[in-house]
Amino acid sequence: MKRDRHGEFVEQRGRKSAAYRKTFARTLQQIDLAMLVREMRGAAGFTQTELAKKARTTQSVIARLEDAEYAGHSLTMLERIAAACGVALKLRAEKKPDFDREVALV
Repeated sequence: MKRDRHGEFVEQRGRKSAAYRKTFARTLQQIDLAMLVREMRGAAGFTQTELAKKARTTQSVIARLEDAEYAGHSLTMLERIAAACGVALKLRAEKKPDFDREVALV
């Protein structure tokens, strides 16, 4: 069986460096947000240009939001995109052991 050398590397670096763990987690969040925008657009059947018109922005902004390296997602823009796609957006805040709250945004 082939070993996952990348996974091993990430695990080793993560054990040694809190900064690396934080940066890696932030990168995963950026990827998740980019995929969320792309998946909402795809499920609605829109091109980037069509979504841009419905969300009152430009195609280049939609392209940027769908880029996994982009770190400037705003809640306001995500709400506009979700509304344009007919998607219910929720925000969840939690702190273990006793705080867990979810708010519907759109």
